[in-house]
Amino acid sequence: MYAQPTLDFEWATTPADVERVAASIANEPIISVDTETSGWQVGNEQLCLIQIGVPNQKRVILVDVLKAGPPTALASVLAAPAPLIIAHNASFEERQFARYDMKMKGIKDTLTMSRQLRPDLPNHTLRTCCRLLLGLELSKQEQTSDWSVRPLSDSQVAYARLDAEVAVSLYNYLAELEAKASHELDLPVEDLVKEYGAILKHRYDVSAGIAHELAFLQAREGKIKEMIRQKLIDGEPAYDGPYGKCSIQKVKRTEVNPERVRDVFPEFADEVIQEFVDRKRFDAVAKERGLPKSAIESVLDTVGFNDRLQLSLKDEVGFSE
Repeated sequence: MYAQPTLDFEWATTPADVERVAASIANEPIISVDTETSGWQVGNEQLCLIQIGVPNQKRVILVDVLKAGPPTALASVLAAPAPLIIAHNASFEERQFARYDMKMKGIKDTLTMSRQLRPDLPNHTLRTCCRLLLGLELSKQEQTSDWSVRPLSDSQVAYARLDAEVAVSLYNYLAELEAKASHELDLPVEDLVKEYGAILKHRYDVSAGIAHELAFLQAREGKIKEMIRQKLIDGEPAYDGPYGKCSIQKVKRTEVNPERVRDVFPEFADEVIQEFVDRKRFDAVAKERGLPKSAIESVLDTVGFNDRLQLSLKDEVGFSE
């Protein structure tokens, strides 16, 4: 059973509506922002719809950009430190607003949070996160539908409303996990090192029982994917059936030709064409030739310093590495 939206919603279809929306959310502590576009499949992307979830007001606002015009009335709200803006894969939304010279400032990207806090997930799409973290099944049937056609179907409207609604629920889950992981960190270094070692040991103890099976599954997964890829390259037909779909897509590999840059763009060629020595390759060749470390250091430039933590644990703290 697919999840259905539960919050009230309203339309903003005129410039005056968008101004009213901006004023109504300016003092909110948190909102979610999602967008729908058309034409991205053919390289002619156009912003069609903006969904704004306002959890404190228990509503979702659908801004019809095709009717209301450029959403610049929202610029001051999106660029302000508050409200906190929740988005899943926020770079996509940032790209849409950048077309109107609008910036988003107080962003929390649940895609990034999910990757950091739940690296165990098979992937970090909104659908997967909602299914495995929130127990919600999202239908993505309308994801690739034509959002430039008006009126939008009931199914499209429900899809748009739900994405803005669940983004906040996903953020709440991940924020709670983040807060728990950050609890009581202002301790003396000795106490932090002690707890660090204890956590490593606990993590090992928890995973030890399944480590062998997990390693097998990860190895098997990689082997299967590589075999599917090779069979398709060798001529077996693409698959689209009850278990999913797979095909081979030729992706052009390109690199900038320095000489053509000099010919076509001489005015800034020197700014973008730079001599570069690959450090790994240089070290490998130096080692092959038996060069001493002092000889290698003679051609190195110090360009800055990183504060690299060196941390080793003794058995006394419970676990060593």
